[in-house]
Amino acid sequence: MIYSLHLNKLFALIVLVTGFIIFAVVIYGVQAEKGTISGKVTIGPLCPVEPCQDPDPNIYTSRQLILQPIFGYPDYIRLNSDGSFNATVDVGTYTVILTDCTFLGCERSLPIIITVNPNGLTTIDISIDTGIR
Repeated sequence: MIYSLHLNKLFALIVLVTGFIIFAVVIYGVQAEKGTISGKVTIGPLCPVEPCQDPDPNIYTSRQLILQPIFGYPDYIRLNSDGSFNATVDVGTYTVILTDCTFLGCERSLPIIITVNPNGLTTIDISIDTGIR
């Protein structure tokens, strides 16, 4: 009987400690390690004869890179007007695609798989040949 009482107290203590740990994680969150991703997207040619007389000013700024992790929600990274980007994201492996990528070259250039390492810099350059000649 005394042995059973000690087991019950031990079990209650384990449940209490586990509950406290879960509560602390939910309230304070787990700080994920971060890494930096940087690079440039190049889309072209944009006209049959380069340079274009009136190139689309939003060719890059209207698009975003989507970093889809194996588990979890994606990160969206805006492109600068020259196609460059730089962002701090959680460490992990991602599938990278580009929003609104309807050019012929998108199928050949994307998706790609990248790994972002802790406190490191991951550089990727994506070149999309539109097929316009």
